Amino acid sequence: MASKIPRNAMSLKQFMLHQEVLKLYRSFLRSIKEIESPADRQQLREWVQSDFRKHRHETDEITIRNLVVNGERALKELKQSLALSRS
Repeated sequence: MASKIPRNAMSLKQFMLHQEVLKLYRSFLRSIKEIESPADRQQLREWVQSDFRKHRHETDEITIRNLVVNGERALKELKQSLALSRS
C-alpha cells in the first residue's frame, strides 16, 4: 500500500519556518502600504520581492533562520522610519 504523504512533503520544522517567512513577507507588504509616495512604495516593494525571490530555493534551516532574523531587523527599521516620518 502506497503512502499518501507526498515525497516532497515538509517536516513540521520546515512547515513552521515556511510560515514564519510568509508572515515576514506579508508584514513587509503591509508596512510598505503605509508609504505615501507611490514611487518609493513601488521601489521598496520591488526590493522586498527581489530579496525574497533571491533566497526562494534556500533549504538550509540555519541560513533561513538567519535571513528571517535579518528581515525582522529590517522590518523593525522600516516601521521606525515610517513612524518618524508621520510625526
